[in-house]
Amino acid sequence: MIPAGYSGRRQIAQTATLGVGLMAVAFAIALRAPAAGWLLVPAFWVFANFFEWTVHRYPMHRPMFPRFMYHNHAQIHHVAFTDSTMAFHDMRELSLIMMPWYTIVLLLVTVSPVAILAGALGGVGMVGVFYVAALGYFLTYEVLHALYHVPSDTMARFGLAAEGRGIFGALRAHHQHHHVLRRMAHVNFNVTFPLTDVIMGTRERPGTVAHGPGRPGTTAGGIAAAVGGGGGPGAKTI
Repeated sequence: MIPAGYSGRRQIAQTATLGVGLMAVAFAIALRAPAAGWLLVPAFWVFANFFEWTVHRYPMHRPMFPRFMYHNHAQIHHVAFTDSTMAFHDMRELSLIMMPWYTIVLLLVTVSPVAILAGALGGVGMVGVFYVAALGYFLTYEVLHALYHVPSDTMARFGLAAEGRGIFGALRAHHQHHHVLRRMAHVNFNVTFPLTDVIMGTRERPGTVAHGPGRPGTTAGGIAAAVGGGGGPGAKTI
């Protein structure tokens, strides 16, 4: 599933360049906003957290429009990386983890109604403030998600404990539990901070044993049922 000629380092450079470049433009616009306008950044991040949860729970884990999001995420990413095989070992595998660089533009267009509303209420400078917050959140998402899939020994060399206590360890464990195949469509949809998971009741602590449909399991049958609807046509796309 990795495109021929793909380079993980090139994608990191593309995402960072585009993200930082757009943020610089947004910041230039934001200079026209009143100083008090920056107090809304936490509110914009709460909105971004809910937006992340919604997109992750529905089009990325339900076979709905746009269908490619479900295919790329539930049927490829979650098969490549389960809760017991979270780490990538080749930079080319970032193709299965990071979003394509153009996703930044698509997301900014999708949330543009909120930017327009901010501008209508607070002036054009508030559009810049909103997009600074949105771009900052997106880059945080990409960095954290990639780090969750870095091997534990590599993380340890940089002083980050991938296991055990600590904020990063807790966030990684939250995401790792989402990668339990039988639970991925039901719990732990926040990749950054589990705020909306807590509010919406979809946070499930690592090690929790669920009962009934969707209980944890990583057998071959579990893979087919979790990502392809059992033995039906969807399973053949894996």
